[in-house]
Amino acid sequence: MNLMTEPVGLKVRGGPTGEYDDYGNETRGEATVQVVYGWYEPRTSGEDTAAKDQQVHGYWVSLPLDAPLSGADAVVLFGVVDGTTGALVGGEDYQVVGEPGRQPGGLLVRGFIKAAVERVTG
Repeated sequence: MNLMTEPVGLKVRGGPTGEYDDYGNETRGEATVQVVYGWYEPRTSGEDTAAKDQQVHGYWVSLPLDAPLSGADAVVLFGVVDGTTGALVGGEDYQVVGEPGRQPGGLLVRGFIKAAVERVTG
């Protein structure tokens, strides 16, 4: 049985364009989203005590060991895969919190990466 059935987008920042903004910072190309299949489940949610109008939503995301999570700027959850293009449509960006853990495979379970992600709104 494989639990890695949900599309997860790994959003990777675009490369340098060779152009600079008004502050002298090099601009980057458009971000790309690579679709991998994983699993996610609720981790935490609640209000930020310092800013009462902010909500923090968290999930545990499990991905295959070969997923390039370390190069991703964000993880996109709740999107759907377009059957024609294979691209992820919709979804919400979540930031990786801390260092992802790696669970090696064994007799019954394939190895996977487990990462905490969160999104702050408000």
